[in-house]
Amino acid sequence: MAVSMHDVARAAGVSQRTVSNVVNNYEFVRPETRRRVLEAMAALGYVPNAAARSLRAARTGLIALVVPDFRARFFADLAGVVVREAEAHGYTVLIELTGSERERELKVLGGGRNQLTDGAIMAALTLKPDDGLHRRPDYPMVLVGDQVLDPPVHHVGTPNRQAALAVVRYLTGLGRRRLMLLGYAPEGKVTARQRTQGFLEGLAEAGLSAHEELLVHADWTRPGGQQAIEQHLDAGLPMPDAIFAMNDSLALGALRGLRSRGIRVPREIALVGFDDAEEARYSTPSLTTVSPDVNALARTAVAMLHEQITGKASGLEPYILVDFELKVRESSQ
Repeated sequence: MAVSMHDVARAAGVSQRTVSNVVNNYEFVRPETRRRVLEAMAALGYVPNAAARSLRAARTGLIALVVPDFRARFFADLAGVVVREAEAHGYTVLIELTGSERERELKVLGGGRNQLTDGAIMAALTLKPDDGLHRRPDYPMVLVGDQVLDPPVHHVGTPNRQAALAVVRYLTGLGRRRLMLLGYAPEGKVTARQRTQGFLEGLAEAGLSAHEELLVHADWTRPGGQQAIEQHLDAGLPMPDAIFAMNDSLALGALRGLRSRGIRVPREIALVGFDDAEEARYSTPSLTTVSPDVNALARTAVAMLHEQITGKASGLEPYILVDFELKVRESSQ
């Protein structure tokens, strides 16, 4: 059944006349009321016909931030900074979760879910290089992540390969020689492939071999990290003297698994994660981790989107990698 203006009014707690005023972009609607109505329209999927074109031309002041979920702390941290940066440009941010479902990410890319927003910033995990063909050309879009599309879409990413290489150089510089890669996924998403590449390059640079038993598959979650480490230790497989976990969730799970088996970190095994989630600073021991510049990531993505929405050139390149820092803490010292 089609969504009516009455449905929108009821969801927003306003009259149908107010909804009509918002649709027709009348200036005397209070900003807070306008925001509630637009959010209700977006949530219900209400799309006015002729009015929609007028609304688009005048802009709504809303942008979408599309992320897989908030289980990985990185996306929560990113959302906080995007909201702050967007407000500085006069935008309100609507959050959409895709659950890492390819169909949802493609729908966002095609503009099919975003009739009431001026543009979208999307952290996509399932897109493939040729998915750029699915993009709706007139809908402003910036991708945050690692997959580069063809035709190209504005993109801000993290140098995963270089960061993983830096981790291995750091660990081998400490004299660690038996390095485990936790979360190994050679056929997985591009982020995993890039970090794996950097890890293997680092081993080769140090004259070390990649031992199959130390390339450990695991779900990129805390339970996944704990389970993988405990199973490895219980099976009597070769012990590493350092672990590079593909993200902080894995690393924090691994830390619990190591402690449950009486393994001392960092005395017996050094541990390094990736993302610099807030929990990494407060774990015991605190976690050494790769810290991408999330502020720069969000600031650049919002600036890129604002440029597309307004048509005002910012001088930014369409593809930018932000910097990173290896935050050395107790888990490796």
